[in-house]
Amino acid sequence: MKVNDLNVSEPRAAQYTIPPEENLLPMFLGNEDVQALSRLRSRWNLATHEETIRRAIEERHSLKGYTLTLTKTGRHVNQGTIWLEKDLRKEVIKEAAKLEKSTTDYIRGIIYSLNQKLMEEEIEKREKQAKIKHDNRVLSFKTFVHPEIREKLYKKYGRLNDRDLMAAVQQDAMKWLTAF
Repeated sequence: MKVNDLNVSEPRAAQYTIPPEENLLPMFLGNEDVQALSRLRSRWNLATHEETIRRAIEERHSLKGYTLTLTKTGRHVNQGTIWLEKDLRKEVIKEAAKLEKSTTDYIRGIIYSLNQKLMEEEIEKREKQAKIKHDNRVLSFKTFVHPEIREKLYKKYGRLNDRDLMAAVQQDAMKWLTAF
C-alpha cells in the first residue's frame, strides 16, 4: 500500500519566515481608525492594512505644521501587529515618547491625521477646480434694451434681427475684452 502523507513539512526555503519579535509592534485600532486606515489604503491603492500603516509611518514627516489628531476615545478592539524595520521602530518609539504618547496612540494619530490632511487637500483641489469652472463659465441672459440704446445699436450695426444684433454685440465685446 502507498501512503500519501500531506503532513510532511515543506523544505526550509518554501516555509514562511517569521520576522524577529523585536521588530513587531502590537497595535489596537478603534472603528474610526480602521475607517481612516481603509480610506488611506484605497487612496494609495495598497493591498494590505500593514502596508498602509508602514507607508503612513513613512509619510509622517509630511505632517510637519499639522497637529497630531487622535481619534475619539472609544473601544480599540481591532488588534493587530505590524512589523517594522528595527531602526524605524526605534525612531517611532522615540518620537512617541517625545510627545508623551504610547506608540499605538502615536501611530493611530499619524493614520488619522494623514487621512484628514489628504481629505483637506482633496477638498481644496475640488474648490480650486470649481472656482476655475465658475470663472470660465459662459454668461448668457436676456434683458430689456431701452429703445434709445436699441436705436444706437441699430445705427452702429444696421437693422438686424435680435439674434444677429446680439451676436454682433458679443463679437465687439470679445474684441474689447481681448484687447486688454
